[in-house]
Amino acid sequence: MRYRATIAYEGTAYAGWQLQLNQPTVQGEVSRALEMIDGAPVTADAAGRTDAGVHAAGQVVSFVLRRSWRADQLCRAINGNLPRDIRILEIDPVAASFHPRFDARRKTYRYQIFTARILSPFWRRYALHYPFALDYERFVSDASRFVGRHDFRGFTVSSGESRSTVRTIEAVDVQRDREMIRIDFTGDGFLRYQVRTMVGALLDINRDRHRRFVEAGIESIDDLIRARDRQLVGTSAPAHGLTLMKVEY
Repeated sequence: MRYRATIAYEGTAYAGWQLQLNQPTVQGEVSRALEMIDGAPVTADAAGRTDAGVHAAGQVVSFVLRRSWRADQLCRAINGNLPRDIRILEIDPVAASFHPRFDARRKTYRYQIFTARILSPFWRRYALHYPFALDYERFVSDASRFVGRHDFRGFTVSSGESRSTVRTIEAVDVQRDREMIRIDFTGDGFLRYQVRTMVGALLDINRDRHRRFVEAGIESIDDLIRARDRQLVGTSAPAHGLTLMKVEY
């Protein structure tokens, strides 16, 4: 029987979702818990391979078990064998053909930026501390330039698994709550490091601080997208500010 589960995890302690040799991973913990209740090795596939330190509030996974379970009983059984920083939120049987990655229609990632001079310890694992002047109106305007279908070659790594670097971003929603800025990116899919690199570019453009932009004639996010140059775009924002919020089918 194939099951689909929505899972949340606090990614601080893990080297990302995907299994890695001699490294703690979310996939490793979920697969271990499933094997304990099924009595045989079980592979859990996910909608997205979040990187080391990235969190999830609505990751979607699927797996096949040898026996049929009632959904509430299975949820309790898996959670009983998971560490406290990983939790199955809901679970249901699904068609044998379902694949959480290939069947996904859109995903939403959230990046959080804490702008106060002093970082609250409650946010140190979940938001980038950015105690610098920030033109919020410009930030919102710049972020909107990512919306649409673009070649995001400059916002990923050359070793990425995807053959095409073209993606459609349907919406970028920026909200400010006192010292916290939250940016939600919704799209049909995202390349490795893409969201974090877009955030890094937004902050660099906002501060006008990089000589490389001036030398290359870069004045806007549109210019960076058109350049398709990873070296020009610059450093990705840290992983701990990023959360996979939801996957839609």
